[in-house]
Amino acid sequence: MPAYVTKEFDEYLKCGRLEHGFLRVRCESCHDEKLVAFSCKKRGFCPSCGARRMADSAALLVDGILPYEPMRQWELSLPFPLRFLFASNPHVMTGVLGIVHRAIATHLARKAGFTKATAQTGAVTLIQRFGSALNLNIHFHMLFLDGGLHRGQIWIFTVSSG
Repeated sequence: MPAYVTKEFDEYLKCGRLEHGFLRVRCESCHDEKLVAFSCKKRGFCPSCGARRMADSAALLVDGILPYEPMRQWELSLPFPLRFLFASNPHVMTGVLGIVHRAIATHLARKAGFTKATAQTGAVTLIQRFGSALNLNIHFHMLFLDGGLHRGQIWIFTVSSG
């Protein structure tokens, strides 16, 4: 195992355990006290920290970044050889994600009757690296606007299934 994987897993095993550090929180009005264990704040194995990070990211996207326009989720799963390649070479994954993004943006623009050169859409991608059994399962969750900009005008459409 690479050293960073071992370190991440060791931190996960300490997450939420009082013997590895905590804060004492006290209510000023009733003087009730609680101990709150430190979390690992890691990205890989910890379901507790991962769920908190996911909820924080979703709130940020919904409240501060994404427009109030129709969105569509696309998910891309990858064959096993690519998962191993992307896990060891993230720069390759970045290039492939760019190709996938351009392909979907071109598809959406053509569905609206425009060309990719004259219309722009928007997207955000979250990369998930592990499956529920902690297996390597790199895949992309992408949110695309169901529309975009054409010559400064917003265009919205719904892609029919099929």
